[in-house]
Amino acid sequence: MTTPTQAKKYEFHPLSLMFPLIEGDELDRLVADIRTNGLQEPIRLYQDEILDGRNRYLACQRAGIEPQFVDFKGTREQARALVISANIHRRHLSLDQRRTLLAELVKADPSKSNRQIAEQAKVSHHTVGAVRAELEATGQVAQLENTTGADGKKRKTKAGKTKGEKGKAKQSDAQAAAKTYHALQEKLVDALCELKDRSSVAHAEEYGEKTKTRLDETLASMREEEKEVV
Repeated sequence: MTTPTQAKKYEFHPLSLMFPLIEGDELDRLVADIRTNGLQEPIRLYQDEILDGRNRYLACQRAGIEPQFVDFKGTREQARALVISANIHRRHLSLDQRRTLLAELVKADPSKSNRQIAEQAKVSHHTVGAVRAELEATGQVAQLENTTGADGKKRKTKAGKTKGEKGKAKQSDAQAAAKTYHALQEKLVDALCELKDRSSVAHAEEYGEKTKTRLDETLASMREEEKEVV
């Protein structure tokens, strides 16, 4: 860790600009906290520019506190992933924004397991799995037979197990449909949670009951069609 002199001025790295700076009351609170408690987390530098910690850097300047810095040694893709993972759980983002950022993390290193990416982004591994399924379905990432966990061990994915059992045959239409349904199901659950946060539990329950009714009606219709075919 280095502590450059106060005279040293740093530019913001282009990768850090993916997220807007905080301002107003939020920045004032950060300044007050740093003035009282000091800088609790060092600012990360990449290629001699600020990669993560722009707000802390500006707050330190206003608070009259000399910031501490640490160099990030990874690749550009790893630097991009760091910015996303550092901000995805700090910011108030919409569900679509969070999913877009999770997709970037998956695409940055598809070999990482869903659990490893989930731990990095502080979200459920089921959510990461749903995002990965969407990316695979649209061809944005390859469908891997193995992913690597945090312990460095390779583990077979569902696709890998299927291929192991059935050779190199393509997934059946039923499997693809089930994966798409699972992704939509996760989106629906997230949407209900957002509705609860923005309105009320009662409002979310109302829409949840309407959805269950629609599903029951659709399943009943499917059963009738199946009977007619038989």
